[in-house]
Amino acid sequence: MNEKVFVVVELVAQDGKFQEMKGILEELAQETRKETGVLEYFFIEDQTKPNTMLSIERWENAQEETKHWETPHLKKALEKVTKILVDNKAIVHKGLKII
Repeated sequence: MNEKVFVVVELVAQDGKFQEMKGILEELAQETRKETGVLEYFFIEDQTKPNTMLSIERWENAQEETKHWETPHLKKALEKVTKILVDNKAIVHKGLKII
């Protein structure tokens, strides 16, 4: 049985870089929503943590989510956004399940 895959990614921009990060992520979301296997893909601004956005993702199965990492638009976005993140990294939560 192919179970749905849920992913949450926390991205924290360096001071003064939030709007730049937001623009990169908006473009990424538009392209990602065209992929096969994506059920939901959006970013939300964390109102309790400055400069922070969360990616909320739901995929048809693990294979589709894995293919996402090889897409040109994700690679391009990662190249740009990594440079402006705090510590140059995001926190990725995989293996999530709705209870």
